[in-house]
Amino acid sequence: MSLVTWQPEEALDNFFDTDRFFNAKPDRWWAKLEAITPKVNVTENENFFHLEAATPGMQDKDINIKVHNDILTIKGHKEDESNIKKENYHIREFSSQNFERSFKLSDRIDTDKVTAKIDNGVLRIDLPKHEQTKPQKIEVQSNS
Repeated sequence: MSLVTWQPEEALDNFFDTDRFFNAKPDRWWAKLEAITPKVNVTENENFFHLEAATPGMQDKDINIKVHNDILTIKGHKEDESNIKKENYHIREFSSQNFERSFKLSDRIDTDKVTAKIDNGVLRIDLPKHEQTKPQKIEVQSNS
């Protein structure tokens, strides 16, 4: 004998299936959290590496950044705050958002001085270089 979980809403699926567009299981639209991978840009100048990540709709309270063993990890989580009942939806793609992305950092980065800020859905992380890894200008002197 095997146990099967009964899903009462599935019993009505075929009854409401009048259009192929709505042929998805309704409970799957809001039950799963979709993981996204934010797109990033990484640039470098004399003093810093700069990482920008697209995090639309997120605020500082939704993002967690850690540096551990030269690994930069960015995590984001945003709950859908709408109070609309789920049975009003035929399709619901605006739901909770989750992401996690990690980057191996160069040993040239001073991990104690990493800073981050978010503005208009763009997360900017400034990764300063160690003083000893910055290019040093050596002045050449003449004997005359």
